Amino acid sequence: MKNYNLMKGIDKRQWLPHIIVVFVFFVLTAIYFAPVFQGQDILQSDAISSQGWGKDALEHYKKTGEQVYWSNMMFGGMPCNYTFSPEPVNIFKACEKVLTLSMFGASRRHIGVIFLSFVGFYIFLLSLGCRSWLAMAGSIAYTLCSYNFIIITAGHMNKGLVMATMAPIIGGVIMCYRNKLLWGSIVTLIFTGLNVYWNHQQISYYLLLVLVILATVYFVYAIREKRIKEFFRSSAVLLGVAVLAVLPAVGQLVPSADYAKDSMRGGAVLQQGDNNNSEGLDIDYAYQWSYGVGETLTLLVPNMYGAASSYNLGTDSETYELFKQVYGPVQAAEIVESMPAYWGPQPFTSGPVYVGAIVCLLFVFGLLVVKGREKWWLLAATILSVVMSWGRFFPLVNEFLFYNLPLYSKFRAPSMALVVASVTMVTLGILAVKRVIDVRKERDEKTMKGITIRLYISFAIIGGVTLVLAVFGAGLFDFSSSVDARLDPLIVNALRADRASMLTSDAWRSFLFVFMAFAIIYCYIRFRLKAKYLSLSLAILFLIDLWVVDKRFLSYDEFMPKRKTTEILPTAADRQIMQDKHPDYRVFNLSSDPFNESRTSYFHKSVGGYSPAKLRRYQDIIDAYFLKGMNPDVINMLNVRYIITREGKVQLNPSALGNCWFVDRIEWVDSPDAEFAALSNFEPLRVAYIDKEWQGVFEDIAGYNNTVDSTAYIELAEYRNPGEIVYESYSPNAQLAVFSEVFYKTWKAYIDGKEVQPVRADYILRALPVPAGKHVIEFRCIDELMITSYKISLYASILVGVVLLSLFGVAVYRRMKK
Repeated sequence: MKNYNLMKGIDKRQWLPHIIVVFVFFVLTAIYFAPVFQGQDILQSDAISSQGWGKDALEHYKKTGEQVYWSNMMFGGMPCNYTFSPEPVNIFKACEKVLTLSMFGASRRHIGVIFLSFVGFYIFLLSLGCRSWLAMAGSIAYTLCSYNFIIITAGHMNKGLVMATMAPIIGGVIMCYRNKLLWGSIVTLIFTGLNVYWNHQQISYYLLLVLVILATVYFVYAIREKRIKEFFRSSAVLLGVAVLAVLPAVGQLVPSADYAKDSMRGGAVLQQGDNNNSEGLDIDYAYQWSYGVGETLTLLVPNMYGAASSYNLGTDSETYELFKQVYGPVQAAEIVESMPAYWGPQPFTSGPVYVGAIVCLLFVFGLLVVKGREKWWLLAATILSVVMSWGRFFPLVNEFLFYNLPLYSKFRAPSMALVVASVTMVTLGILAVKRVIDVRKERDEKTMKGITIRLYISFAIIGGVTLVLAVFGAGLFDFSSSVDARLDPLIVNALRADRASMLTSDAWRSFLFVFMAFAIIYCYIRFRLKAKYLSLSLAILFLIDLWVVDKRFLSYDEFMPKRKTTEILPTAADRQIMQDKHPDYRVFNLSSDPFNESRTSYFHKSVGGYSPAKLRRYQDIIDAYFLKGMNPDVINMLNVRYIITREGKVQLNPSALGNCWFVDRIEWVDSPDAEFAALSNFEPLRVAYIDKEWQGVFEDIAGYNNTVDSTAYIELAEYRNPGEIVYESYSPNAQLAVFSEVFYKTWKAYIDGKEVQPVRADYILRALPVPAGKHVIEFRCIDELMITSYKISLYASILVGVVLLSLFGVAVYRRMKK
């Protein structure tokens, strides 16, 4: 019997560089997030805000272990798809524990984002044939891009995790197209599964566009090289891998996709007015955060447009000197810690997308020296990324994409498209360095001479741009911002001077790094240095350049005791309202933007909140009957018992209609538009406006005529949980009951235990025709689609687990046979 030895044939010198590189990645991550190991954490605004999302559903789950499918904490109530729902079983959660270090106790996900980004990009560059040290340098360049850290400060952890999977997925796909089907399938399956599991669909969409471009270029080359059969074989394998990766996430994807049809991403309900995109978001809303065309220069010069909307200008600024004259040095230093330095076209920003001055140099260099298919898909993807990021500032292309590219209108913030450029620019730049190394090994002096000339050209272009900005930049722009109109002219003048200074100093800084990178590559070519030293030198330059910029937006100063990063304390108004122990009333908080915050929802059932995926009908109500002037009838029908004024005082609303009521009559309307318009002036306690599509429900109620009787009543009997509410009613005649609860298709109604059909009234509320007599009415939210999809996720996870074990088994067997 033949003996197999797993270690046989393994060259330890081959694996040692990988081990060292991964250790370097761990050390860099640990140093950057050192305060975490001292019990500190980052105050992440969006993470704090999200604590109010679905808080009631979460508390019920912790207390009983039962899942509910509705939360009443935001927007008068909304499905748990985008608030809180227990995770379905997903095999890739086990992969998450390893790749994000959580199995070793690194519970903070920002550590996982950065470490995974390091490792993932390293795998990607290895798949392109880069040696370990060069792949390490490229991974440092990509991972330390400023955007990766800016999103951490905001708390967009899932976005960061999905971004970290982009490169290794591309790498796995390339391995498959290069006929390395076994390892290509393993890498693609694991990282695609994680990509889908972490569920940031906009980033996944951008990745899909990149893969389409890549596959198209590879297909063209397959035709030219007469390798069509191999191309389709690899494509078939990848298609199967994609299906396997998606199946365990069915429990997330299917309910989310179903809910999206009724959310803001599902298009307009109303046919009249300006906001009537029937397929997705409104273009003005979707394109709010568009990157300016000139703002794209932040890829090269980080503070080109003033860094952030709230930025520390420091004590060497003109603004500090101005405030010091009035308030003294101590208070002036505190004031300039959060100044509106940003002067670009976005509404506001937490920082620029800076891929690195060296990366920009190498990217242009790559365009001139890299050959073959990789160059063309990387270039095409970069161009698409930049153009899409311009959004409303390049309508010729982007309006066409918005209305014609499938699913594109579901997403907002086109500036996010630059996540693709950060991958592609670094990649092409590293491939340029690889090309230099390969030619040097071949001792092809003629080719190397041409490469040297192209290096000069690249330096002239990128170095020239930075030099022009450094010397003339202060005179090329006016450095004015939309916020300046609200400030004293003296402050504005100081700010403009500081913005100009920021541009100039960072342009000189970028020029210096461009020059040093140019010099290192030139010395490698001229003096025949070892390739390892070139890679390590570039890695150090990448590290110094990007690390310093990242610290502007996520420094040790941002860390604080962990308790403070999650603590939400009630205000005096909150405490006053919380004395009311009734289980179901609502609060309208005017002390801040009520529809751009969810802190209120941490303590109360709110008619406000924050979610880019709220119900479309509720957004219509907000736009017309809150933002354009508060409609008291709408406020009352939503059972707003308390209003927190702009001064933070509590105001009781005695006109709130309570949880439910019988109406005197029904007004049938022909369309949602008519139903919506009727709310502008109506008496919700007396009349209900209902679309004629619901008339059939009333035909089943014997003798229904909605006769009013003074002895009739309906009241809340029991608030069991957010997804189960019980009412009691009595009426001598059949009447229509209207409930101050948001209508949604997953709500089921029961009268005395028998299921009946609820209807929608007054555009967003639930209503129910109630027969004569005394009754117990129950509403239960049951998402049958979610229940079914959770089961599919379980079975799919078992299947994928078997497949992964089989693939790894084959890999081990092949190693043993060597």
